Amino acid sequence: MIKKKSYISIYAILVILLMASCTPQKELMYFQTNDSKDTTSVYKYTYPQGESNYSPNYLLKERDVLYIQIKSSVDAESNKLFSDQNSYNSTQNESGIYLNSYVIDKNGEINLPVVGKIKLSGISIEDARAKIENKVSEWIVSPVVICKMVSFRVSILGDVNRPGTYTFYQGSVNVFDVISAAGDLTYYGNRQEVKIVRKAANEDVIIKIDLRRADILKDPQYYLQPGDIVYVRSNKTTKSLNYFSQPLSTITSSLSLITTIVTLVFALKK
Repeated sequence: MIKKKSYISIYAILVILLMASCTPQKELMYFQTNDSKDTTSVYKYTYPQGESNYSPNYLLKERDVLYIQIKSSVDAESNKLFSDQNSYNSTQNESGIYLNSYVIDKNGEINLPVVGKIKLSGISIEDARAKIENKVSEWIVSPVVICKMVSFRVSILGDVNRPGTYTFYQGSVNVFDVISAAGDLTYYGNRQEVKIVRKAANEDVIIKIDLRRADILKDPQYYLQPGDIVYVRSNKTTKSLNYFSQPLSTITSSLSLITTIVTLVFALKK
């Protein structure tokens, strides 16, 4: 009877340890509200008076690289003016596109053949496309301009499923875009303190954000800049406890089997 009680005691202790090693679901959830009793399906953040929703398009700056293609929708002959831009139409790989692109210089300008210099720094990619289209309309009829940024690269490191460097072609990129590209955080990824390393004018800036906050969408730091590095550190507590939880799980399963056998043996003896 003493041995039976000993088995049960050991089993109970191991179960408690195993449960303690589990990460609370709250630590793994994104977009949490501050109210634990909130069961609404839609969470709305009410902005203070005079404050608008911050959802910016990236503004171009020096050293940004733009892929530009110019064509006329009605006059095929005038397309010869920009044949260099259109010659890469069949070369859709990234290196081909990059080589046929334009770098914004220190004056915020690109030098477009035939048209000349156009200042593009400080405006969005869509505004840049419209500005180029307006300029080339002096040379060709009904121009169609494709303008894509090919230097919007963001790196993500740490506890994610596919760390690496990713290129984005939209005008606005947020932290969840790169996390999604990287296959989400691992089970051990610390969602409470994700770091963004950003190169400013003369210094590197480290920004910390909490992915669990429901109001993160209004945070300007939620939106990334080209060259940003997103770092997801490990949740040390979760990882340390899991180091013990796997062997504990095996031991618990084995002990459960032994306890079942012992219980049956005692039952048969009665």
